[in-house]
Amino acid sequence: AAPQRVERVDLGPLVQTLDARTGAHEVIVRAQGVVRPDREIDLVSQVTGVVQWISPELESGGFFAAGDLLARIDPEDYELALEQLRADVERNRYLLELEHGEAEIAGPEWDRFHPGVEPDPLVLRVPQVRAAEATLRASEARQREGELRLERTQIRAPFSGRVRTANADVGQYVGIGRAIARIYSIEKAEILVPIPDEELAWIDVPSPLESVTSLSRQDPEGSGTRSTPVSITARYAGKEHHWQGRVVRTEGELDPRSRMAHLVVEVSDPYRRAATLLSPQSATQTPESDTQDVAPLMVGLFCDIEIRGRILQDVIELPRGAIHAGDQVWTVTAAGQLRIHHADVVRTSRDKGLVRLSLADGERVIASQLKGVTQGMQVRIDSDSAPE
Repeated sequence: AAPQRVERVDLGPLVQTLDARTGAHEVIVRAQGVVRPDREIDLVSQVTGVVQWISPELESGGFFAAGDLLARIDPEDYELALEQLRADVERNRYLLELEHGEAEIAGPEWDRFHPGVEPDPLVLRVPQVRAAEATLRASEARQREGELRLERTQIRAPFSGRVRTANADVGQYVGIGRAIARIYSIEKAEILVPIPDEELAWIDVPSPLESVTSLSRQDPEGSGTRSTPVSITARYAGKEHHWQGRVVRTEGELDPRSRMAHLVVEVSDPYRRAATLLSPQSATQTPESDTQDVAPLMVGLFCDIEIRGRILQDVIELPRGAIHAGDQVWTVTAAGQLRIHHADVVRTSRDKGLVRLSLADGERVIASQLKGVTQGMQVRIDSDSAPE
């Protein structure tokens, strides 16, 4: 007898689904950037002379604190010049006192020999007293100038920082404006982050006008009135480390070739390890404190950046692969029928997408990739992704 013919029912392809729930989602903008100092200057001499002393920290990579003495110019010439200026001040002070004494005598003598006659100011030595006062003021100003020049023989750090390059040594003659080192600040660091200009729509970045008008409203720490938090990740010494920063501004123009905007992310106290080693408390650190992430955010370090942007309401977060042909989202009903929706795609990134979409009760989003999709086709839901 012939075998009985059995009709097989096509239940459709097997698909994985996910529960798409509407809610509030924070936009995360991911980018990369390179660390640079927020301030970098040439440390220059303001006087001429021979370098008498150089700080041990004034070499490439050395650390220093604000106000530290970094170099000293031979002060002997300036000390001798200051002694001469001080002598001029004493002499002019004596001449002024002498003129005051002459003026006190001139009035009574005039009255004795010319009673009832108004004396001329020149007779009363009024112009002579004023001239002596002016001469004294000029000599005192020259003395202050001499003191300032002597003070400038000591070259001090204008901020806490680090040495990039050193250009002078003991015994070298330097002139006014001669750079003896290139230094940068470690009080703050900046990360230049290029992003597509359309991503600026999702980030609260202070505009140039807002930056100017908010100066009067800034807090004592200078942090401003508004900032966008940033998470920073980088590898240093073979390990992954994390820092926190904030977006403070954009650079003045878009890149004319790539059309990228450049955000400036600011990080306070980037050299945490150096600060710890230089602090008096470092000697009393506990074992627990040794486990804290104190790696320095070094200049030139390449970083991964996550910028926390605006919070979008009433959106669904989907894997990037669940969005097809630009705006199509496939769903499956409780009866196993596939539905094709045209969603309002709010934002897409490399692996995620945020959409606005109305779904019926029990309707789930299909995460699988299918070929030959048609409206109403039958599909089977994978048991691992089926609703409980």
